[in-house]
Amino acid sequence: MFASSRVFVALLFCAFSVAPLVAQKPATSVQWPWGVGADAGSFTRRDLFNLGALGAKAWDADRPEPSLERTSGQRRFESSNEKGGDDGPKRLVVRALFGGGPAQKAGLLLDDVIVGVDGQKFDAGCLQPLASALQRAEAVDGKLVLQIERGGKPSDLVVKLKKLGAHASTPELGRMRQQLLDDALEFLAQRQVGGGYPETLGGMNGAVVQTCLAGLAWIGGGSSLTKGKHKTNLASAMSFVLRGLEAPDRMRSAGGANWDQTTWGYAHAAIFLGELQLASGQKKPSPELQKIVDTLCVRQEVSGGYGHGPGGKNALGYIELNILAAYVACGLSLGQQAGCKVDGAVLDKLFGYCEESAGEDGGVGYATGPGQKGHGNIGRTAGTWLAALGLGRSEQPYTKKMGDYVRAHVAEVMGGHASLQQHMLLAGLAASTAGKDTAAAYWAGGLQRDLTLARAPDGSLQPRPWHESLLMQSNTDVSVGEVWTTASWAIVLGAHGEAGKGGFAGWCARKAAPAATGGTTGASAGSR
Repeated sequence: MFASSRVFVALLFCAFSVAPLVAQKPATSVQWPWGVGADAGSFTRRDLFNLGALGAKAWDADRPEPSLERTSGQRRFESSNEKGGDDGPKRLVVRALFGGGPAQKAGLLLDDVIVGVDGQKFDAGCLQPLASALQRAEAVDGKLVLQIERGGKPSDLVVKLKKLGAHASTPELGRMRQQLLDDALEFLAQRQVGGGYPETLGGMNGAVVQTCLAGLAWIGGGSSLTKGKHKTNLASAMSFVLRGLEAPDRMRSAGGANWDQTTWGYAHAAIFLGELQLASGQKKPSPELQKIVDTLCVRQEVSGGYGHGPGGKNALGYIELNILAAYVACGLSLGQQAGCKVDGAVLDKLFGYCEESAGEDGGVGYATGPGQKGHGNIGRTAGTWLAALGLGRSEQPYTKKMGDYVRAHVAEVMGGHASLQQHMLLAGLAASTAGKDTAAAYWAGGLQRDLTLARAPDGSLQPRPWHESLLMQSNTDVSVGEVWTTASWAIVLGAHGEAGKGGFAGWCARKAAPAATGGTTGASAGSR
């Protein structure tokens, strides 16, 4: 009731003509990018809405802000009125400003409350109106007007953006797609340290995963070990990943529980190194890639599924999760396409486990346990489908069923779990493989909007809150950080480029491998 009365007062004040605020001189970043300063730890970052090229982040002004007093990644459920909608708040309170960005130059301040844009109130949520206004401004006149409240008083704030031309209205296509991709790749290159990235969530294993994704982004942009602007970055990333896989990881023995999550690192390494070999024209697989493939085969559970790492049940009491199985399947697919020997029996059990978890519609479930089976989502299904295509299994009945699911549900990324960015990534890759109609459905289903709002003035692509992260008061994408989200979006943009210019020959199944059927062609079957 109180929130509703504040909105009514704001609407009443905005009915009068108010002079625009005076712009201030550019300054340094304020609480950028996490609302608590750039040096905030993984578990003390705020889960904020990024406001695209404005260079600002905000929180829902009508929602209590979560406590930052957390010392681990443990999630918690709170009572909530969430109804599953992800259209954004009606009122945004500013919590971070990018130094010298358009919003700061225009005079936007921390604690300002944004209630509309270009005369349109956020009555049905802020995300689409903001995205549309940003696209229009960059395409037409380089200007938009924010309706704000400061100290309870309404005013208009004119924000100037760079006028780019008509192509700015379609960020997923043509010149604008290329600009966003180039900016993201440069951001990743500037942040690279010692070949990789600083540890955030997941320790060294997490750093390996992020480095693999950055490497894949550079490949998607057209670079390899032999060509392209980022070939040196790729060579350094490859070296970092191989070192990182062998390095001790503190997560393995944290608190005496099984926190080993290193299968994530091995799966991403197989995808990255396999795709890198294909892009670089190497005819024979490297011994290092074969070793990674063998490790993935050995780590398969008796069920056919995969856990975060070896050692049985993890610290939360479960083993299998099929979002990881999808990445493992993609890693084995890339390994085989690059010439590695892969145990056909492992593949049969892996796809059999995923099919057993699925519902009638073919969507891959979380796992095969009670309450997990039959609940498909796009991320798990898209990744598993891409792997099946790459392994030459396109004619198998379950592969076709997964393909039908992908085409029908490609934009339903909000139905994912834990990391929204993973589902955006895998669905985006699958959309580029499934054809123009599916790609168009992916972008039209909210992903064009989210891409527009993910942008930041430094070229990064930022995470966003969604109904699960708001309910759990924790966002994995925020905890891992902006390298993770920037690389993931860049991979999608690379996959949706022109044929023959970058992209992913292996991951998007442009170079399908012959099917491996039965028998042992790689790691020993008895070693599982």
